[in-house]
Amino acid sequence: MKKIAFLFIIITFLSSCATTSVDQVVENSPADLERQNLVYVGQSKKEFCWARTSVWYAVLCYKYDALGKKPFMYYENQSYEVLASKFNRYYVFRDATIKYSNLNNIGNGTLDKIFYSMSDAKEYVHEKLGIAKIEEPKIESQPKKKKIVKSTEDQNKIVPAASGSGFYISSNGYILTNNHVIEGCRKVSLTHNGKEIIANVIATDSANDLAILKSDVRPSRFYKLSQSDPKLLDDVIIAGYPLGKRVSSAIKTSKGSITSLAGYGDNYSNFQTDAALNQGNSGGPIMDDSGNVIGVAVANFGKQSGVESFNFGIKSSTVKTFVSSNDINFTIGSKSRLNNNQLSNLITNATIYLECWLTIADIKKIINDEENKKAFYSQFN
Repeated sequence: MKKIAFLFIIITFLSSCATTSVDQVVENSPADLERQNLVYVGQSKKEFCWARTSVWYAVLCYKYDALGKKPFMYYENQSYEVLASKFNRYYVFRDATIKYSNLNNIGNGTLDKIFYSMSDAKEYVHEKLGIAKIEEPKIESQPKKKKIVKSTEDQNKIVPAASGSGFYISSNGYILTNNHVIEGCRKVSLTHNGKEIIANVIATDSANDLAILKSDVRPSRFYKLSQSDPKLLDDVIIAGYPLGKRVSSAIKTSKGSITSLAGYGDNYSNFQTDAALNQGNSGGPIMDDSGNVIGVAVANFGKQSGVESFNFGIKSSTVKTFVSSNDINFTIGSKSRLNNNQLSNLITNATIYLECWLTIADIKKIINDEENKKAFYSQFN
């Protein structure tokens, strides 16, 4: 039972602005599994989803009912079922007297054949059952709305499209955030004392999802970086602007603890925390009770399926290596604890709201990308 519970948590990884997507990791996993003969004809549905306690099967099965995908076709009286993944795989199961509902109710059946299109899978099942070709029901067409063709000028208009968080790491205006917050932006701006100020991109690290910006602001407070990486069960505070300014323009915080010293897929440059993370938190500081940054908020998983407390940050050691390699000075923090007033002052004055500006054409292109992690404003989603 503990094994199943653990796998279920791992499976429910899904991206949100703040975050790295499971889709990126398993892009070719069905083919890999088939080549390794880990998915094979004659396999039971239970083995297909859970065999050898492999997380990849669970991801496959989970994807059937995720992201609004139609998970299956079920021929109730004939005990055939077709499970459809988002990886262009369609799995026909025979003897499926109990259909698949979710990972807690997998049902039964034996894998009979694998197809690369739903039409081929349906045709195979219909042939097995002696069912004549079924015409799809015709949907009465609605009067077409007149398309409003926007001018090229409208398409090229630069607008604030997405938001994220960042934080000062020096008194001369250097800012740390996630690479995915500023990636592809025509310009990046920050809000300081009610004014919009342009921030220039100095360096990026796409592999670790980090970026350094520079502004003309001389902040009254800035964050110091922790001497060491977080330890299991350490208490942490996350600051940032989750959901942009849709809730309010005030800075927001959440508290929790370190729940794992590795990120998804045994990524040891990351750690896991149960402190809340949401879209817009990306790039914000994760700190200890001394106000020292022990990590940068980078991802959350499972929000769409109701799973909480599965969030990730980039370790301070990775952050320091990135900053140092770009010849930027930073300050190492002390172990002196700050009281709530001191922490509040630091968080309020050293944490930044960032906006990514894009053209309308850029937004249309990026928002259709399944791997996109930007926290787009609601009018664009």
